[in-house]
Amino acid sequence: MGSVVQGPAAGRDPDAPVKAAHVALYRAGEERAYGGGLLIADGRLLTCAHVVNQALGRHPFEQLPPPVDGLRVALPGQAAAGRLRVVVEQWWPARRSGDLPAREGDSEWSGDLALLRVVDRLPDGAATVPFGYHRYGPTAFAWYGSGHASTVAAVVVQGRTEDWLVLDTPASAQGVVEGYSGSPLWDRERQCVVGLVVSRRRERAFAIPTEALQALLPDLTPVPGPVAAGSVAAGRREDAHGTDRAAPYHATMSLQLIDPVGRILVDAADRADCAREFAEQLGVALPTGDPSAEWFVLTALTARHGIPTLAALLSDRTPGPKERLGLQIQALYAAPDELLTCAENRQLLDLLATHPARPRRIAARALPLGPALDDVDWPELVRLLESYRPRFGKVPSLLRVVEFAAAEAADMAARSALRAWNDAVAARLELAEELAEHRITATEATHGRRARTGDEPPAVQVQLWRSGATDSFGCTVRLHGADGSTVHRSFHDAPIGRTALLDLLAEVLAQVTRESEPGALPRVEFFVQKDELDLDVDQWVYRPDEFFPSVLGQDFLVVLRCPELRRPEYWPELRYRWQTRHTGDVLVQERRDPAVQERGRATPVCGVALCCAPPGTRPLRAIALAVGVPGVVWPRPGADPRAGTLLRELAAGLTASQLPRAVYEARIAAAGGEGIGRHLACVWDGPTGIPASLPLSDPPE
Repeated sequence: MGSVVQGPAAGRDPDAPVKAAHVALYRAGEERAYGGGLLIADGRLLTCAHVVNQALGRHPFEQLPPPVDGLRVALPGQAAAGRLRVVVEQWWPARRSGDLPAREGDSEWSGDLALLRVVDRLPDGAATVPFGYHRYGPTAFAWYGSGHASTVAAVVVQGRTEDWLVLDTPASAQGVVEGYSGSPLWDRERQCVVGLVVSRRRERAFAIPTEALQALLPDLTPVPGPVAAGSVAAGRREDAHGTDRAAPYHATMSLQLIDPVGRILVDAADRADCAREFAEQLGVALPTGDPSAEWFVLTALTARHGIPTLAALLSDRTPGPKERLGLQIQALYAAPDELLTCAENRQLLDLLATHPARPRRIAARALPLGPALDDVDWPELVRLLESYRPRFGKVPSLLRVVEFAAAEAADMAARSALRAWNDAVAARLELAEELAEHRITATEATHGRRARTGDEPPAVQVQLWRSGATDSFGCTVRLHGADGSTVHRSFHDAPIGRTALLDLLAEVLAQVTRESEPGALPRVEFFVQKDELDLDVDQWVYRPDEFFPSVLGQDFLVVLRCPELRRPEYWPELRYRWQTRHTGDVLVQERRDPAVQERGRATPVCGVALCCAPPGTRPLRAIALAVGVPGVVWPRPGADPRAGTLLRELAAGLTASQLPRAVYEARIAAAGGEGIGRHLACVWDGPTGIPASLPLSDPPE
């Protein structure tokens, strides 16, 4: 196996390292590549299991490891006679939720990897490349399985699902099509692989991130690049994920700063003064004698935030705005994942250390088109957002989030300190005017949210649609914050069983319970079709346990919503009733009552308790929902014959807004028994918070 490829010098091919590690997969005797793969250590390579299956004429989701007598691999451009034999070392077939085999029509799956070992001797020039972690926003590159240079496609990581990276090709004439699977996803700026291409649906593509690769192969660690010649004795500079910051590409880009340093720091006294300030901020020793331009740049290369710190010091000494802009651009290329100086980073983390708000929720409000984030702390969020480039506007994403954090600060002093920090950074980047607009937006959004929601608990929305007469469902699960922003979304357009659905929901509910304020009762809203209104979702056990089974309707305030039944001409009435729900009447109804349909009543009917026998329930609830009654409660079929009487007693004296809580308490009271609460269905459905139409799955390829 060849050694790690040297990074690109000035004027050399910046993709040479990944081209030396890219392999193409062929069926013996054929010229067409079925996909790509990536060489790793010891003559092994990683590719997608479905690529191996397709190359051997098997079903893409075949679960058993294949015989590979007919499989060949080659480096790009290698003649057919030089193709190499391989054997399967490890096999992870494509699996969907519930650990079931993936099948045609699935929109996403896990696994789908094959570890192959090359039997024949690898040719000279074969090499491995470092692994890194994906970034949101900056462009990455992928090649068709053959690796031909003309097939390069520029992709942007737009988001992250449970298993995959979401890729778009907004600036590339070549889209990612069938045949790219298994090929490495290459971060040209950082000279590392950040995933393997795995799937596409129409114009959108997907990749398996390196985290998933390393979860299956724990010994698959990032491969360090060589230290640039002449680097300082302090050793390599690595970021929080272990990416070698002194790797050749970064060294090459950083060394381009030597010339401007020499032009700016002409006077020896000025060099000495700048060196003292630079060394103090970085916490390094001063050199003996007159510090050279090379010392400044190579020292910056060995410290986190060293490049922005040096650029800021030089900017204070540049003669004009044109020179400052050129310096900022060179610093961005040298350290694309760093925005802040050492001092700015320390100050910001100190200011955020006592900030009470949850970082992810603030980021979701500040960056509605930003990355999908896990539940991160402030230091991790700051690190992630430093490298995230906004798709619109000049203001960096991190500064936008700080504005929202300032607006959410607990007291005026903390708010002023965060804004002063933001002003200073924006002034250094010459973005003060642009930042002002985001400050106004953050202030208005925060004031509006507080006025709207008060102490509203978080809400989980679940859209359900049944697959035929089975107990399988397609679903979309969303978690909304108290301000209405979406902080989690998962989608399954292919039907999954109830157990898998509940496992998915349990993860979201665990997050809700962690993030809810003391005493809050989170709400779970099930959007169902009109024929599913008797679905007993409140009695579903979402976390089986021998002693403490978790029942949805007993742990959370579970309600149904059915916008399908709302009549458009009654939407004004629905809004009117919703506005008066805290004082509106609850009508106990056993037969059709004209009061339900009367418009503009001074005291409108805002809730209905249907106390009739089950056969009469269906038309009455359909009428109530159609004309805009927010709350409707009824016993499901199979309830105790006395259910109507018990429901009448339950609803006595309630306002409409009290109905959902009363039903919840009845479910608690019936825990372990056969009380009325086990059989009550409750619709609580206002005019807001209605998701867009259900997404449709793309046709199978």
